[in-house]
Amino acid sequence: MAELFDRTKIKGLELKNRLVRSATNEEMADRDGFPTERLFALYERLAKGGVGLIITGLAAVSVDGRASPRMNCIYSDDHIEKHRKLTDHVHSHGANIAMQIAHAGRQTTKRLIGEQPIAPSPVKDKANFTTPREMTEGDIERVIEDFAQGARRAKEAGYDAVQLHCAHGYLISQFLCPYTNRRRDRWGGSVENRMRFLAEICRRTRKLVGDAYPILVKMNAYDMMKGGLTLDEATVQARMMEEMGIDGIEVSCGIAEDGISSLRGDIPIKALIDDLGMFRKQPVMRFIMRRFGSKIIKTHPFYEEYNLNAARVIKSNLKIPVFAVGGNVDPVKMRGIVERGDADYVSLCRALIIEPNFPRQMEEGRTEPSRCIHCNLCLFYMQLGPLRCYRGKRIKRD
Repeated sequence: MAELFDRTKIKGLELKNRLVRSATNEEMADRDGFPTERLFALYERLAKGGVGLIITGLAAVSVDGRASPRMNCIYSDDHIEKHRKLTDHVHSHGANIAMQIAHAGRQTTKRLIGEQPIAPSPVKDKANFTTPREMTEGDIERVIEDFAQGARRAKEAGYDAVQLHCAHGYLISQFLCPYTNRRRDRWGGSVENRMRFLAEICRRTRKLVGDAYPILVKMNAYDMMKGGLTLDEATVQARMMEEMGIDGIEVSCGIAEDGISSLRGDIPIKALIDDLGMFRKQPVMRFIMRRFGSKIIKTHPFYEEYNLNAARVIKSNLKIPVFAVGGNVDPVKMRGIVERGDADYVSLCRALIIEPNFPRQMEEGRTEPSRCIHCNLCLFYMQLGPLRCYRGKRIKRD
């Protein structure tokens, strides 16, 4: 019977346990995408905290693929040296690290990237009010190559694996999802056509990184959009990913536009209005949102292990490892996930923001759940500063 603190291998990558720090945007790079000392310190805390694998916050493979101002970037060979120092730092503390590589697609703004965002189809993003430009064949070819070169740079920088971000409404997810991909050419329509973009990225990436290097995927099992992705279709996509040589799949859900179902829990309306200036120039909307925002904005309540059923279904159809992410806060339940065979690895996000040493404590016998209260201020306050835990306490404004 598998156990949470087994040593395992994904290809040649040996992991000391089955706990994974799921990719979490930290906003700890500089304006050019180079990691800062803050990021070094964060990963050091995670490494010392005992997690088996750290997956970085998403790193942009293209200049126009950035989703936020201070995210990691890997679109230039100039990024390799600084990232190599970061991976050496993590390895010196006994942990392994993978880079999640991504392109924002329509989930960015012209103000940030300096041009109209691109996407498979010109479907307006109602979360950021952006209407993207439909990608041309030339755009598609360029970004496929950007992903492959990003993976090559990550390997050269010492990352133990790469994870392709195919979830949460970013560009690959936009191709996979019928709601955002309405193309009528070879890149849209059927499941096979919508998978073509990812298949080409995988094929070209494998040529550059070799057969022994782990290529992982984070995928959506479903979203909450009408005409969006369902678990049945995602299961078909997962089988296709295995056939194209993916070495492990992390099962998540949701896009920004569906009320951030990938996150769960409260959306801090008052913090958005008072601290982040939402509707600053629209006093009537500010009043309405202050009174009725929790009813107007679509939200999804938090509950433990909210993606576990989807992970279990997908795992039953695959031979490669499956990672379960979403609402994993209870050490006893996490052990049960692995022991029952519902998933091969358990991924943590918010629990490690508040307690980076949570894995080590579990190994030493801790049975109490994470102290995270799922206030989600950690996400929304990243517009004001780097990732940190607020535990329900609002920022004091002068």
